[in-house]
Amino acid sequence: MKFTFNPRILRHLGYELITSDEIAITELIKNSYDARAENVYVQFLSTIENFDENKSKVKIPEFIYDSVKKLNSSGIIVIEDDGKGMTYDVLKKGFFEVGSTLKKNEKNDLEENDNNIILGDKGIGRLAAQRIAPIIIVESAAKGTHTTNIVEVEWDKFINNINFEAPEWTGDLTEDIAYTRLWLIGTDDNSIDFNRFSELKEDFEVDLFGNMGPSLGTRLIIKSELQTALGFLYSPFETNKSLINIDISVNGVPIRLDFNYQALNVAESIHSFKSTLIFDESGKPIDIKFDLRFDIRPWFIERIHHRELGNVLYQDWKRSSLDYYKLYQKYKDEYELNLSESFLLSTELNKWKKKNGNKNIDSQLFIESILKLAPLEGKIYSFKRDISLMNMARRSAIENGYIDPSTKINYDIRPFLASNNGIKLYRNSFRIATIGNKDNDWLELQQKRTSGQQFYRFELGNVVGYIKINDKKQEYIYETSSREHLTDNIYAESLRITLNEILEIFSPNFSKLAVELTKRFLSLEPNWIPENTEEEIQHEVDKAKEIFEAAKRNMAAIQVAITAIKDNIDLDSEEKIASVKKVFKTLEPVALNFEQNIEDTTRSLKSANMLLEVAKQEQVRIKTEAYNSYKLMANGLVTEIITHELHSLLNNSEEEGKRYDEHFQIIEKYFLENELYDINRIHVQPVKKKFEHLFNKMGDLAQFYSFLDKTFIKSEGNRALLPTDVKSELEIIIERFKFRLERHRINIDVSSVDIVWEVPKGALLHVFYNLIDNSIYWIKQRQKLSKSNKKYERSQSDSIVIRSTSSNTLQFYDTGTGVLDKYQHILFNELVSGKQDGRGMGLYIVRQFLKSFGGNIELLPLKNEYDHRYIFEINLK
Repeated sequence: MKFTFNPRILRHLGYELITSDEIAITELIKNSYDARAENVYVQFLSTIENFDENKSKVKIPEFIYDSVKKLNSSGIIVIEDDGKGMTYDVLKKGFFEVGSTLKKNEKNDLEENDNNIILGDKGIGRLAAQRIAPIIIVESAAKGTHTTNIVEVEWDKFINNINFEAPEWTGDLTEDIAYTRLWLIGTDDNSIDFNRFSELKEDFEVDLFGNMGPSLGTRLIIKSELQTALGFLYSPFETNKSLINIDISVNGVPIRLDFNYQALNVAESIHSFKSTLIFDESGKPIDIKFDLRFDIRPWFIERIHHRELGNVLYQDWKRSSLDYYKLYQKYKDEYELNLSESFLLSTELNKWKKKNGNKNIDSQLFIESILKLAPLEGKIYSFKRDISLMNMARRSAIENGYIDPSTKINYDIRPFLASNNGIKLYRNSFRIATIGNKDNDWLELQQKRTSGQQFYRFELGNVVGYIKINDKKQEYIYETSSREHLTDNIYAESLRITLNEILEIFSPNFSKLAVELTKRFLSLEPNWIPENTEEEIQHEVDKAKEIFEAAKRNMAAIQVAITAIKDNIDLDSEEKIASVKKVFKTLEPVALNFEQNIEDTTRSLKSANMLLEVAKQEQVRIKTEAYNSYKLMANGLVTEIITHELHSLLNNSEEEGKRYDEHFQIIEKYFLENELYDINRIHVQPVKKKFEHLFNKMGDLAQFYSFLDKTFIKSEGNRALLPTDVKSELEIIIERFKFRLERHRINIDVSSVDIVWEVPKGALLHVFYNLIDNSIYWIKQRQKLSKSNKKYERSQSDSIVIRSTSSNTLQFYDTGTGVLDKYQHILFNELVSGKQDGRGMGLYIVRQFLKSFGGNIELLPLKNEYDHRYIFEINLK
């Protein structure tokens, strides 16, 4: 029994499989590229008489002209290229054989150093012509043949009759040329609508600030759908934007096919990554290192500054575009240090498997799959579509030299984003299907925005980018026949996982960090972020009182004058006239004082309004800090409940627990006396060992509870500040860490501490517990590094030193690695951790806790022998 094929399969593989007319045109142009064409001309014609012979290598054969006229066409699309053309046999084998292997064979025959790429290999691309028109006429000639081969295909006749044969002709050529020309012909029942592909649009002159000037008239432009679809053929991010010249016209009027490259230079930020192969001693690639970085532009800093100030303060405190550029240059090294990261694929894969609990992935197969696709690289340009922010970006980009001042880029970037948004996937320099189009969220960017920190995640509509893999012969990554998805296999799955891990580092991590760094740098600059002090507020209050008293005096003087004038209002004597004149003389200084009083009042109100706006912005920041504090407090309450319940459990079972050995002895004796040795060995002994371990751990928990109990605030307790001997508190913590300190041979020196601070109950236990825990971790890291790097070896014992330098200052340092440069500006921010699997909350809590009762902690600029800052200083007012 054999498979048979109903001719309707042609419609399934063509009209129904290809989802749009734009993709269908792209499929036909792809064939021109595979034919090694340098130029392809696409002409939209209402009648054949509008055919532009200047865009053709060959005159229209008479029988084609007659045939088109006879068909009474309703719209024609002509696609002509100057590629290698087709002989009769190639036309028969390559064009009319569904599923032809000609291109696949050609691809397999490519030399390794041949940079040419075959875009198609499924053998069904030309069936896409059904999407565009019911009739296609194919004419083609190959070099050295002097013969044109012509075939007319009426699709319905093929679909309804398995034995139908298309009429064909041959013609002689006077010149030895190669070409292929496709005539896509509409009918009355199925016409070709040119408005689907292009539109007439008015063009305006635009000044440097995005204001529209006089009209430049109308022009034909290609619609965004076709513009996007033609992105199959080249990468707009490459230096050579296109390897094939595409010329499109409607009835001889050219259409501009353009990607607005300059618009990329107005991006607010750029995420990028590149891969590097890691080789073993024999030169075999065994792993991949990914280098990631995040670059910002000066208008990113301006936007954060605007956000920190608010709309009102921004009007008075905003700086010039050049000032934001200078600020960026000042902290550029810190930005680059903190907003870059490298990782080995094997290491990141192990983290991913642990995080997702997926142990079934074969690590070696996964890495080998990505190695097949290497090198990988990508760039993601992020924009803000809000018109005011876009205008800010465009102005800064021009004034700081990121774009040419004469470049005509409208401040409204929304049309550009609507046409080009998304992260496209490229095979070498060529698009893979429609992956990454605006309706194709293959990286699930929008879904990730629902998983938390959405303000720092990529927003699909505001990004334009690419990811490029190396798969020249299309051996590993395949698009489905509909050109909408990737075919599932180990390569596609490994690629998705790898890219998802990269994007998670990019956004939210890098994006959030960039905002926090910017806020930090702005706060370090004098007169960039206004602050209210008690002195300023008191000064305004005192000034308001003075103005009020002056106003009362002036009003009293005016009241006296009004009474005098009222008594002499009839002016019927010289005496009364003189009296009124005298009153007016006394009013003159009052009027001047009154005028000055109004000016003072205006200035005072303006100053008070400024203080109020500063207070409002400070309130926003306080609300954010309070939210974080409430979250921490909620977590703390849960911890207290858990530890309390555990402690209750320990107390109730303590006496019984001490007798566990007696219970196990009786059980063991019973099984041994009854010669049930296997049950005793296989079941009883493991249970006994497990219980012993659990009981010992519960003993540790009891000690930990007694430690925590000193920090709990109970309803009957005093919540005021308590005089606390710092050294005594430290000794409690040292005892708690005794086992770990001895295990890692670490000494703690608190000999110089001799101060008493008034702090909330247990506050110092919380603060120093975090600091000492961190010190032990980083000393352990240095000890590990010393095994492979002599730089980290020490002749003396490791130590943690806590010393008082004044009655209100303590310094804390250790012999660990110190604070890595990339964390020195952000280590007190929430969710920042240099530890593997660290939560990044410890030092944030320490700082917030100290601030709550007038304290502070900072990292001093002094550096250790590893060139890292390492001394923490704690101050208490």
